[in-house]
Amino acid sequence: MKNIFLVLLLIVSFLGFSQDIKLKKGEVLVDDKAWLNYDGCGGFSQSCSLMMTSNKEEVIYMNLVIVPGVEPITNYNKTGDLKYIEVKFLGLNKIIELDLTFKKAISIIYNSKCVNADGTFDEEKVERLVEKYGTPFSDRLNKTTNNTNTIIIKEEPRRSGVNINIGR
Repeated sequence: MKNIFLVLLLIVSFLGFSQDIKLKKGEVLVDDKAWLNYDGCGGFSQSCSLMMTSNKEEVIYMNLVIVPGVEPITNYNKTGDLKYIEVKFLGLNKIIELDLTFKKAISIIYNSKCVNADGTFDEEKVERLVEKYGTPFSDRLNKTTNNTNTIIIKEEPRRSGVNINIGR
């Protein structure tokens, strides 16, 4: 009985203290208050722009990157595509890469508090976000494409007559 009560209490506390982020009519709503405006960010959209509500100046640009044939082919990824979101903090020249949806990426940006109320970035918090998430996908792709493995082909002289190798 105590365990059930404890689990119920934990669930209620998680739901009560979580931020409710919604994308509606061009606005990013956090607990039903407008935080930023957005353009794109739809279900089939390849890019998403976050803009200030006051002057519509673009502050964050997110792009869906699809690299074909890099990941292993599974039941859930039949083509082997690598998909991730590249988040660019415009004006700071900082980039992070996330394996999430646009909405969850916006949630991470909001919870990190890297965008001030006046639309400027808190550079220390952006730097911490870059340090935390970084660019693991492009780093991995750059590491594998600059492969300097040497392949040695052994050439044997052709033998005349019939080539039958028994026991090899």
